[in-house]
Amino acid sequence: MEDKIRQAKELIGYAIENYPNVAVACSFGKDSMVTVHLARQVDPQIKVFSVMTPFKPRETFEYLKLMNRKMNLSVTVYIVARSVPVALQDDSLEVVLLPAEEFERRAADVESETGNKIYAVLPDECCRLLKVDPTKVAVRSLDAWITGLRNTEGQTRVDYQEIEDKGGLIKINPILAFTEAEIWRYIATRGIQPHPLYERGYRSLGCEPCSVVSGELERDGRWKDTSKCGGECGIHTRRLK
Repeated sequence: MEDKIRQAKELIGYAIENYPNVAVACSFGKDSMVTVHLARQVDPQIKVFSVMTPFKPRETFEYLKLMNRKMNLSVTVYIVARSVPVALQDDSLEVVLLPAEEFERRAADVESETGNKIYAVLPDECCRLLKVDPTKVAVRSLDAWITGLRNTEGQTRVDYQEIEDKGGLIKINPILAFTEAEIWRYIATRGIQPHPLYERGYRSLGCEPCSVVSGELERDGRWKDTSKCGGECGIHTRRLK
């Protein structure tokens, strides 16, 4: 694992040296926390941003606040909402509120037509409005961003590369070769407090209504019983610039 750690730091260093505006994306899941921890060792001042949604579990908001203070991350949070959720309110956070009208209108139309929530009927559209479009705002001024993607998480991630050029926006995936066991070993040996939902059996964390304890692969519990089961929200498959 030490070779993988060394390689990850070299990739992060490459990004910092070659791209003036670079930041780490953090969902506050296990992989993100390892990536942030590695990046802060290379550059203690590297920028960290997070895209949250109103559907994230309360535990995620609370964990975000805890780790932001504990690791002194100065994270910038982007969220589609009219006001900052109570569980996310903290003086140490910079929360950027993004317009909610389009999502509210689309969600209301879907519920009126089908009697179901937008995330159950049109999960791709829900993810576009709450995750993909906000990520576009978050990376707008960046030359490169660093993510916590791993090849072994699920079938949709086996072909990613450590350095990717996505339409002029460079994406760095420093922990791509880490296994799930190696992620947990890193967390345990570096004293990183894990997200509490992992103790309940979750292996991949997303929005509350779209994440369950299920499956052989880590992401099998994401968007369970929908067309997106085990898939992607879109931030790693769509062009962001």
